[in-house]
Amino acid sequence: MPRLTSVRRRGFTMVEMLVTMTILSVIGIIVSRLMMGQQRFYQRTNEQMGMRRELRSAMNLVPADLRSISSSGGDLTTFNSNSLTFRAVLGASAVCARPSNSALDLPPLNMARNTVTSWYTTPQAGDTVWAFNDSLSRGAEDDVWVPLRITAVSQSAVLCPLSPFIDAILDVGKPRFRVTVTPNLPDSIKVGSALRFTRSARFQLTAQSSGRYYLTRAEYVGGAWQGATAVSGPYEAPSGSNGGIRFTYFDSLGLAVTNPALGRDVARIDMILRAKGANSSGGVGSSSTSNTDSLAFRIALRNRQ
Repeated sequence: MPRLTSVRRRGFTMVEMLVTMTILSVIGIIVSRLMMGQQRFYQRTNEQMGMRRELRSAMNLVPADLRSISSSGGDLTTFNSNSLTFRAVLGASAVCARPSNSALDLPPLNMARNTVTSWYTTPQAGDTVWAFNDSLSRGAEDDVWVPLRITAVSQSAVLCPLSPFIDAILDVGKPRFRVTVTPNLPDSIKVGSALRFTRSARFQLTAQSSGRYYLTRAEYVGGAWQGATAVSGPYEAPSGSNGGIRFTYFDSLGLAVTNPALGRDVARIDMILRAKGANSSGGVGSSSTSNTDSLAFRIALRNRQ
C-alpha cells in the first residue's frame, strides 16, 4: 500500500485580511466618487443644454412680438427693468364694406385666391383695431392710423356680397367678420382701408409656485388680465438692475429712456437674460453649485413712424 502523507496548507493571517479589506475599501470609495462625479457631469451638461434651449426660446419669442409694435404710435404703454407692457399685433385685414358708421366688414380667412384677413387668434371685445386713414389730401403728410375700440365681433356668410376681394363662386358660404367699434368711423376710412388688430400684452419675470422665476406672457382680454403663461426659464430672482431679466430702452440717438411717459421715443430695446439651474449639479463631492448661463440681445423697433 502506498503511504499517504498530508500536505499542510497555510491560510490568510488576520493582518493580511485587514490590509486587503482596507485596500478594497479605498478602491471602492474612489470608484464611487468617480461614478458620482460622472453622473453629476452628465446632469450638469444636460441642464446646461436645457438652459440654452430656454434662452433661445426667449430670444425667438420676445423679438417676434416687439419688432412689430410702433413705439411712436403708443404701442409701448409702460415698462421697467423687469417687465414690459405693449400692444401685441394679432393680425391684419382690410375693409370690404362699411354697413354703418360704427361697423366694419372683413373678408373671410380662407379665401381661395388670396389672403387679406390673417390673425393668430380672433379679435374680441376690448381689443383695438387700427384703421388706416388716408385722409383727404393727395400727399401722405396727414395719413394716420386711427385707433378704434372693438365692442363686438360677429360672423356671417352673406357679408361683403360685392367685394372685389372675394371670389363670388370659390368663396361662397365662407364666414366673413363684422367688427363693431367705438367711436364712429371718419368718412375718410373707406372700403379697401388697411386694418391692424392689437391686444395689450405683458412680458414679466414672475415667481411660480415652485419658488423659481420664469419669463411669463399675459394678455388683456375682455377687460381683465388673463393668467400669465410661463414661456421660458427658470431665471435668477429679481435683484435690482441685475436680476434674471433686464430690459433697457434707448432712443434713436442711443440715449437711455427710463421714463414710461417717453415711451414714444424708444427706438431700441436691449434684453439680458440670466438663466439659473437647480442646485443639484455641482462638481465631484459637491451638490450645491448652481448651473448658470446668460444671453444678451438687441431689438430694433421697425415701425417708428
